[in-house]
Amino acid sequence: MGTPWKNKTGLAKAAVILATTLSIGAVSCGANGILVIHFMCSSDTGLQNRLVAAGAVELSVIAGSLIGLLVVFVMWIFSRSTEEPGAGNGDQI
Repeated sequence: MGTPWKNKTGLAKAAVILATTLSIGAVSCGANGILVIHFMCSSDTGLQNRLVAAGAVELSVIAGSLIGLLVVFVMWIFSRSTEEPGAGNGDQI
């Protein structure tokens, strides 16, 4: 099984990598949320602190991926608007 970005180039490759990162971050954030709820009443504050720190990292990954996807989308729109009509050599997302 190959990676989903194996045959992509440029903006399309960046979009696939960012979307994959966003998906992984969202799933791990959901799993972390379930663990936080499960261990909320636990007396182990070290575990709670580690879960909160992991959640912060996951939320920053999600935010970074969303910002990156927005930048890729704006760059794609800009590249499509500046290419000559009929050139057909821009990345397709």
